[in-house]
Amino acid sequence: MFLDDQHLRVGGVDFHCHYQWNNDDEVEPEGFLPVAKSRDQVERYLRLQKSMPAEVIVEIGIYRGGSTALLHALFQPRRLVAIELASEPAAALSAYIHRHGLDEVIRPHYGINQADRDGVAAIMAAELAGRPVDLVIDDASHLLHETRAAFETLFPRLRPGGLYVIEDWNADHLVADHFDTILADSSTPDHDALAHTLGLAATMQPVPDPRLVRLPLELVLARARKGDVIREVTVMENWVVIQRGEQPIDPREFRLSDLVKDHFANLRAIG
Repeated sequence: MFLDDQHLRVGGVDFHCHYQWNNDDEVEPEGFLPVAKSRDQVERYLRLQKSMPAEVIVEIGIYRGGSTALLHALFQPRRLVAIELASEPAAALSAYIHRHGLDEVIRPHYGINQADRDGVAAIMAAELAGRPVDLVIDDASHLLHETRAAFETLFPRLRPGGLYVIEDWNADHLVADHFDTILADSSTPDHDALAHTLGLAATMQPVPDPRLVRLPLELVLARARKGDVIREVTVMENWVVIQRGEQPIDPREFRLSDLVKDHFANLRAIG
């Protein structure tokens, strides 16, 4: 339960929940595990835990380790596999695993790019031995190609009815909204510097750089077709939740583009 907007206690473990644009300078109270999410974001996990059991969880993006510990504290899974790009282990997570004797339950893997399909698949084979996954949480790169690659690797490994959550799908959109607000008011302190920077960027050779916001559109178009590979797509603030259907999927061959038919050029219009 939340004791205040930042202090969450689960099973006697204290978590410091706080999100800002840059969490690198955030210092949590002594004895607290850091979770780089707002109270609203964490409460979504609390509701999810009440609505579905999850004995096998995969998390992409460990960061400082508090979110991985929180997933364990909430769901009490039999196996929680976590993947992180950084090669240095998260000290807070390592301490949590050691303190609670969870070496065979929480299995962190560092130095792994989520776009490394073979590397991620090898981890799943070694850790799960074919056992299906109940829940996947992707709070890693927030980049389109990397996030799509991880989805195509892990979604087929979900059990029917299992959930795949992509966090912060709209982050670039929110940044653009923030820029628009600054540019709309010339008295804003950052107005001139931002206008200069964006002006310089506009003179450069444009490079195709599709944002993560494209992925939910692809998923909705995939769901528009008949079939039960993807049973449901729910788009909400910060989260896209994709539910796995009953239709068999070959994890070696699965590509989202095979499900997407852009009949009316909706995707081509955004690049």
